[in-house]
Amino acid sequence: MRNMDLATSNRYNLYGGDNLQVDVKVNPCVEDVEVLITAEKKTQFVNDLVEVIWDFDQHTVTTLTGYIDNRAYIIKVADILRIFALNQKVYIQTANAEFLIKYRLYEIEDVLKKQKFLRISNSEIVNIRKIADIDLNIIGRVCIRLSGNICVYVSRRYIPKIKKSLGI
Repeated sequence: MRNMDLATSNRYNLYGGDNLQVDVKVNPCVEDVEVLITAEKKTQFVNDLVEVIWDFDQHTVTTLTGYIDNRAYIIKVADILRIFALNQKVYIQTANAEFLIKYRLYEIEDVLKKQKFLRISNSEIVNIRKIADIDLNIIGRVCIRLSGNICVYVSRRYIPKIKKSLGI
């Protein structure tokens, strides 16, 4: 067995006090890169770190441009609750605002296809990471409650696909 090279350990202070120690071990016998996160408990910082690593590995888009009153804003994909079409225009809704975007719904769906977004109707896509709960009690309809208590309804023809995607 070959020796492993251990790069120097570095300590970083991020996000208002969370300490992050980064150790890089080089092992010629390993084919794939493995990332191991060790923490005392699962925190928002740990969740954010996992998302950053996942997005980096997937070569995904991390921001989009949205518009409010001819002003452009950079929107983090992780902050998106839903994307919907209304009156021939497409909007992104976050916890703070609704932004007009210059994409068609099918185009934005293609841009975000490697990420945790799910089409729930012909006019709406939701961020799976922002689903708070799903109400299956309504006969013939499924209500998805997103963060911020926003309720959206699944079209009947999308119900089987959504149940399969979410493991329901």
